[in-house]
Amino acid sequence: MSMNPAQSSLEYLELKALLLQQQALFKMFIPVKASIAHLANMTGKSRQAIRQYLIAHFEPEVDFWVENGKIYASKETAAQIISRGAR
Repeated sequence: MSMNPAQSSLEYLELKALLLQQQALFKMFIPVKASIAHLANMTGKSRQAIRQYLIAHFEPEVDFWVENGKIYASKETAAQIISRGAR
């Protein structure tokens, strides 16, 4: 079964719109920086487990940092931890 070019183009545009919508939702759910407590709530892991994972697998002052006595992770680091915690 072959597709005509117009149908193929329409499906491409629909797929692109869905991906853009998904990207917008992703940006909405993960803030620019995420505290350990926020990551613990999102993943169901303990704050201590998140802290240990950050220290073992990420670069201090680049991927995570201390601000006003709290540890924060960058958006990219938070996304990796959340996707890993969902497993």
